Amino acid sequence: MKRILLVFIVLMCIISIPVKADDGWDDFGDIDRAWDGQKSITNQEFEKAIDTLEGKKKQKDEKKRKKMIKKVSGGGQSLHPEMDANSEIQALTPTKKNEDGLLLNIPVSLIIDDIPLEKGFYKVIAEKDENGDIYFSFYQSRFFKGKVRASETTNDFGKDTIDFIDLQSFDDNFIKIIYGSLDFNAYAYIRYQTEY
Repeated sequence: MKRILLVFIVLMCIISIPVKADDGWDDFGDIDRAWDGQKSITNQEFEKAIDTLEGKKKQKDEKKRKKMIKKVSGGGQSLHPEMDANSEIQALTPTKKNEDGLLLNIPVSLIIDDIPLEKGFYKVIAEKDENGDIYFSFYQSRFFKGKVRASETTNDFGKDTIDFIDLQSFDDNFIKIIYGSLDFNAYAYIRYQTEY
């Protein structure tokens, strides 16, 4: 009973507190002075400020790009000029597939010019020289690893895509690399090292 009485007294005290109304809500007399102290700017000043901010952003992006390229490339020269840390930032134009090379996973060690090419992932660039001879060049990262002469063919090797590179087993000593592009199709037989 005492609790109910105590709650009742507290509620009565809360309800009886006078609420003071602020008469300022409907007074808009100061609206004419709302923008006092602010300076208006011209379109030229606005454009100059935007150009300054864009220049700072471009410098920041260029610095970030150089840092990332140096981290990826180890600070060395790149095979592609657009991946050079000192080059200008520019929109990259699309290149042909065979200029970029195609990625090939080689599960065995190949023998190129009596030098073993360790198994792993390689970027293979197929090129036709001025004499019409075709060569497959093997790269890992930016490092050249070897070159093999290939033979041109009209065979598409049953592939559904235009640009492809693949390995096919040939015999116990040789493996066949097949290549296709919009420009030409080619193949090469390469000796491989048998691992025991």
